Amino acid sequence: MIATQEWANYTNRDGSGYYFALFERIFPSYQYSVTFMPYARSLAMLEQQQVDLVFGASEDDFDDARCGASLVEVDRSDMLTSQSLASGFRSSLDLNGKFVVSRIGYDWRDQLPAGTRYKEYASLEQMIKLLKLDRVDAVLEYRDEIEQALLKLGGDYQQLVIIDNVVEYGSTFCFAANKRGEYLQKQFERVMLQMIESGELRALMLDALGDDQDYPY
Repeated sequence: MIATQEWANYTNRDGSGYYFALFERIFPSYQYSVTFMPYARSLAMLEQQQVDLVFGASEDDFDDARCGASLVEVDRSDMLTSQSLASGFRSSLDLNGKFVVSRIGYDWRDQLPAGTRYKEYASLEQMIKLLKLDRVDAVLEYRDEIEQALLKLGGDYQQLVIIDNVVEYGSTFCFAANKRGEYLQKQFERVMLQMIESGELRALMLDALGDDQDYPY
């Protein structure tokens, strides 16, 4: 069983997207089911060995799991902020002393300056409202998710500014710490090395996403 959050172009509910295409290439004969859930819950489910696999995670997310050594992407988060902060923004170092929020489970704390105040919320719309009220300084989230939320909120929220690629970390597929997970991890590593060497991984990303800006190699 796979547990994942729904991410546009990565894990679409119809089974399309980069992560699903990559999984089916690595495990062509593996029969699986997918449960969509919040990212933080998917991590907990894997830790408890209630699922076999989660997408887009890293070893630092777990106390006990088997994560691939080969990266599937470099995960970059975009940022929504005010026009005033955006006007002088140069890098994530400019977030020192600011109040930055993101969704539960994203855990961007380690990628931010030590002086940044960081908190996570369940609702993206709630965080955007706090930003509009000057209760927080910035929201870390993917551009597609931000744009969808802003479209729903409408009105004055359109005055907020999206800045691309503010923080980043490498992500991979992670498996349960049991015999099945060990088998899946070995298969993952074997095929990933072949795909990286042949250029197939980049080609698959281009086909699924339309660009290779998150390609890790």
